[in-house]
Amino acid sequence: MSVVSRLAALAGALLLAVSALAALWGVGLVGWMLWAGPTATRVMATMVAFGLSIGCGLTGVVLRKHAAGTLLPSDVDLSVGFRGGQGGL
Repeated sequence: MSVVSRLAALAGALLLAVSALAALWGVGLVGWMLWAGPTATRVMATMVAFGLSIGCGLTGVVLRKHAAGTLLPSDVDLSVGFRGGQGGL
């Protein structure tokens, strides 16, 4: 594994950790809103937390898959749909 692949895998793992922490932060904010009532600041912070979680999570998964070499399929799809429906079933 090259240095670039290792760095990409590490960055992906760190982004997944940030995603998990942001999700926990969002869940905590939802609980706080249910306990104390919603305010504009709490609602906005909750949306930011869950948005950060989704963004970092997807980016982390893509980086880790890229580092592992499994981001795009390496084989040509030989299914019937790929051949335009040609071929007997």
